[in-house]
Amino acid sequence: MSRPTQIAPALALTFLGAGPGTGIQEAAPGAERPTMAATRVDQAPTVDGDLSDRAWQESEVGTDFMQHEPLDGVPATEQTELRVVFTDSTIYFGITALDANPDAIIAKEMERDSRIFQDDSIILLLDTFHDRRNAYAFETNLNGARTDTLVTDEGRDLNLEWDGIWSVASRRTAFGWVAEIAIPISTLRFDPAAPAWGFNVQRYIAHKREMTHWSGLPREVSVLGQVGSQIQPVHRISMAGELTGLTGLAQSAQLQIKPFAIGDVSEDPRLEADPITDGDGGLDLKWGVTRSLALDLTYNTDFAEVEVDEQQTNLTRFSLYFPEKRDFFLENAGIFDFGPPHREFFRPPVLKAFFSRRVGLDDGQQVPIDWGARLTGRLGGWNIGVLRVATAGIDRDDGNLPANAFTVARLKRNLGRRSTIGAIVTEAAPDNEDANRVVGLDFNYKPTTKFGVGGFWTGSGLSEDPKSTGTGTSADTGEAAYGVNVDYQGRALTMSMDAEEIEENYQPAAGFLLRKNVRHLNPRFQWLPRIERGLVRSWFTEVRYDYYETLDEGELESGRFEISPLGMRMTTEDRWRLAYVGEEENLVEPFEIASGIVIPAGRYEFDGLELAMFSNQSRLLGVRGLFGWGDFYDGTRTSVRLTFGVRASKHVQTESLWVYNDVELPQGAFDIGLFSQRVDFTFTPNLRLNTIVQYNDDTEDLGLNVRLHWIYKPGSDLFVVYNENWMEGDLRQRLSTHRQIAVKFTYLIQP
Repeated sequence: MSRPTQIAPALALTFLGAGPGTGIQEAAPGAERPTMAATRVDQAPTVDGDLSDRAWQESEVGTDFMQHEPLDGVPATEQTELRVVFTDSTIYFGITALDANPDAIIAKEMERDSRIFQDDSIILLLDTFHDRRNAYAFETNLNGARTDTLVTDEGRDLNLEWDGIWSVASRRTAFGWVAEIAIPISTLRFDPAAPAWGFNVQRYIAHKREMTHWSGLPREVSVLGQVGSQIQPVHRISMAGELTGLTGLAQSAQLQIKPFAIGDVSEDPRLEADPITDGDGGLDLKWGVTRSLALDLTYNTDFAEVEVDEQQTNLTRFSLYFPEKRDFFLENAGIFDFGPPHREFFRPPVLKAFFSRRVGLDDGQQVPIDWGARLTGRLGGWNIGVLRVATAGIDRDDGNLPANAFTVARLKRNLGRRSTIGAIVTEAAPDNEDANRVVGLDFNYKPTTKFGVGGFWTGSGLSEDPKSTGTGTSADTGEAAYGVNVDYQGRALTMSMDAEEIEENYQPAAGFLLRKNVRHLNPRFQWLPRIERGLVRSWFTEVRYDYYETLDEGELESGRFEISPLGMRMTTEDRWRLAYVGEEENLVEPFEIASGIVIPAGRYEFDGLELAMFSNQSRLLGVRGLFGWGDFYDGTRTSVRLTFGVRASKHVQTESLWVYNDVELPQGAFDIGLFSQRVDFTFTPNLRLNTIVQYNDDTEDLGLNVRLHWIYKPGSDLFVVYNENWMEGDLRQRLSTHRQIAVKFTYLIQP
């Protein structure tokens, strides 16, 4: 048995021996959670960042924020004052952030939905149904930037693409800074009969690297979130306080109608032909069917304003994974999530029963969407999501792509304070072809705040009659995938174990599947004690193993063992780690890794080192780097992923990304590089210009994407998008292969 393969069973047994019977106890939720009352006022305050209005003088004041970082559970070094007033139509929040050194306040972000949490910032959390699981989060800074989020399952899913209607005004003062926030009641869904809402406020003092909360969150209370998400401690909704006094509020009809018009001009400069001009229109509609159910309809949908995908390199035998970027599919996406946890940002998930990029996209190119409908929300004790989208057929050089109809139905029921059970059904029904159907069941059982176990089962099959409503399947595709995951998150120790089996003929046509006919094990351990000595805030040791074997024969397919004996988080919020990586690959057939370079079939063992570094991103210059060097199959590989970000001001920010792989094998040598340069201009919180240049030296493709976005009134947008691509050749002699400019205009109507 090889070295990494020997380690996997030991890690799994060690983890399973740390179950609830070995001393894992319920984390104390703390003593009394704080409560404050909102005050009804006859005259609304003016939202200008000045809290001298009479309305604010009548309100209760919430104080006594407690630290989460750097010192757990002690009073904040800078006090924060909260005030909440409301009228029949709007809720107002006044936040006074006292600071002994107001000139040191960091405020570099102004763009909507940007990474405001890197600045001195405030996050409001509103649990409007007081279910201690789901909430709205509203975030702002001194520049009046806005980020709004729908938080599901205490941060297990974050919907950053939700854009509510609200306003904010901020200003610097001699004693700190002030934010005045107005949230129309029509923006929120809530229970009018509820005596209180869950409520919390998080303040981050970036220049001190201090995080505080109105309802204190001990550091041992962790939050489980999806990889790559902007999850924050305040998203632990069950630890929030209460906001009372919001009586007499009436839920509005919540009807939003957003027609849009689009026009574009495109050309291929290589052809002696006139540019192609096109114009079209469509409609998006949102309707609050009940106080807890929302219906979204879209007709003749267009995504011309969507930012281009980031190019990737692939040195594996398996599919690349590109994230969803289209607003219609991102909004409320969490309810449709089904599959094992996705824990690593730079690696694709093992399985997703529904993957929205299967809808309206083919090999990255748009497929026309005729119409779509989505119903999401809560009904009784169930969270529900139903999605139906119809796409048009298109003619391609390699054959026609038929029209298709995609359907997803998802149910999830809350059990107790933290546990859930659920089910999913998906269907992809192309014209004149068999319809692929998937059904699945899943659960998450979390008896304590630290320990949890989850699992899923899903099966796929083909309808014998694509026009029927039956569930007949053909024998060669009716197979399944199933798995279990266990998590423990303590104050210093974090452990997880994922295990899945995916049968040979399991096929989710509306989902994502990385591999078939495999058994997968993924144990992970992290020890992160606090030391607070000198410049070091904490150090950590991490061990993880990613192991695949064939399901039918039990033969190794691939394995990756990684141990970071020492990583550090500094008091400056810089982080780094050094890791040893051992890998195994079993090639059952030759693998063409690059053009003309074929690795022979066989079993390979190789190892190397990785160095990761992550600097404090609130500085003028932020650096993120991942460097690797060592053996690769029967040769060597050096890899670099380096990002430089410059936060020049609240108006101008840039980010440069360089990805490079240098591979030397007995069969030949090659190198692959990617480069992208992003420059963002934010003129006001409602007007921004984004530019992205990308170059792939493997394909020798060069692309430019320029995107102007003006929110000319709340909920209404103007987009101007320019795209151009150039073919291979010398940079000065490149020939443009595609050039397009598109203009999209949307207008929000709220009857």
